[in-house]
Parts: sequence; structure tokens; C-alpha cells
Amino acid sequence: MTMRSAVLTVGFLFMFVHAASAQSRDPYFSTLSVNYDAIYHEPAATSHAGAHVDVASTWKRDAPFVGPVGEFGFNHFDGGNVVSVMGGLRVRANTDYWLLPYAQLLAGLYHCGVCGIDDFALQGGGGLDFRTGSPDVRIRIQVDVRRVFASPGFNAARLSAGIVLPLNK
Repeated sequence: MTMRSAVLTVGFLFMFVHAASAQSRDPYFSTLSVNYDAIYHEPAATSHAGAHVDVASTWKRDAPFVGPVGEFGFNHFDGGNVVSVMGGLRVRANTDYWLLPYAQLLAGLYHCGVCGIDDFALQGGGGLDFRTGSPDVRIRIQVDVRRVFASPGFNAARLSAGIVLPLNK
């Protein structure tokens, strides 16, 4: 690696580093979410046995909260499994105390072993986080639409529910 590319790489990484504050007003500045995929539908097949886990953070401490999100998911079909690893951006709008909406756009890899598909996927979606009586748990409802750029490409849809836990306590 040349010195110029090393400096450019380090400079690029420093653009996305943010200072950590010891006193966050939102205990959910960084989160871990564990979700059950109630429905994951691809053309001619629907999975009712799947899950995904995501880790998210925010870059700034005022609304709207914008930050990175990473997701790992799997779904089981009668003939095999589908696995995805994706990353992107999430925008949260903490406009109400009990209801916390968000939208996200992710890009990453899609793998279907029995289909022989390993390809790029783009996924947009959003959901609602509901506050509970406990400051350590939120309930999530989420809807996503995924475009898999295989040959031929196809769309998939997912409806999921889960729990959200703070990581920065």
C-alpha cells in the first residue's frame, strides 16, 4: 500500500469517528435488537422461521438521530436457508415519548445455498420502537422490502417483531 492510499484510508475512517459522551440523554444511543421474522416472503416461497439481529448507533445527539446499522439475518424454508449480512444508515425521529419511529436503508450480501445465489442486495424499511415500563427494554415492529440483484432479480418482504436493548449503559 502506498503512503497516499494509507493516508486517504485513515482520513476516510476519521470522518466516521465520533466522540463519546459520558452523559447521554437517550439511553438508547447504541442498541442491540433481536427480532423474530414472522413473515419473510420471496417469490413462490414464504418463511415463517427466521430471525435477524442488528446493532445500531447514532452520530449526533439531536433529532433526527442518524447513524450506522449492521444486520445479520437468516430464514429457513422447506428446501434450505437464506442468510444475509447488511449494513447502512438508520434515521430515528424521537418525536413522541412512547413511540419511536425509524427508517433505514441497508446494502449487503444475500446467500441462498439451495438456490446457488450469492449476490448483492438492497433493503429499505422502517419500524416503530415502543417504550415499555422498563428503561432497559423496548419492543420493535419492523417492515422491510429487499431487492436481490441476482439474475433474474427479485424482491422480498419481511415483517418482524423483537426487543431492543441499550448497549451504552
